[in-house]
Amino acid sequence: MPYADNEKNKECKRKCRQRNKEYKRDIKLQMFKEHGCGGTLTEPCRWQGDVPPVALHFDHIKEKGEKKNNISRMSNHAIETVKKEIDKCELVCANCHSIRTEQRRLIEEQENENKKIN
Repeated sequence: MPYADNEKNKECKRKCRQRNKEYKRDIKLQMFKEHGCGGTLTEPCRWQGDVPPVALHFDHIKEKGEKKNNISRMSNHAIETVKKEIDKCELVCANCHSIRTEQRRLIEEQENENKKIN
C-alpha cells in the first residue's frame, strides 16, 4: 500500500529495486556455479572461465511455462513473482542467448513455411 508521503514512496521503491537487483545478481552467480552456461540449442558454450553477472541472461524456455515479464523489467515486483519467472528460464551468457534466439527464429520461420506448403 502506498504511503501518503511521496518521499516515503520513492524510498520504498528504491529499496525494492535495489533488493531485486541484488537478488537477480546473486541467483545468476549461484545458477552459473551450479550449471554453467546453457549453451546454444546445438552446441555447448565456448566461454572459458567465469562470466560476469552482467553478461548472463535469463532465457525463457517455452516448455517451462508462458513468459509473463522480462526479468530485467521486474524491479518493482515481489521476490516471489521474480522467482516464479526465473523458474521458467535457463541461464546463458549473452552470446549464447543471441544465438539461441536466432536459432529459434529460424526454426519457427521454417515451420511456418512448411505449414504453408502442406
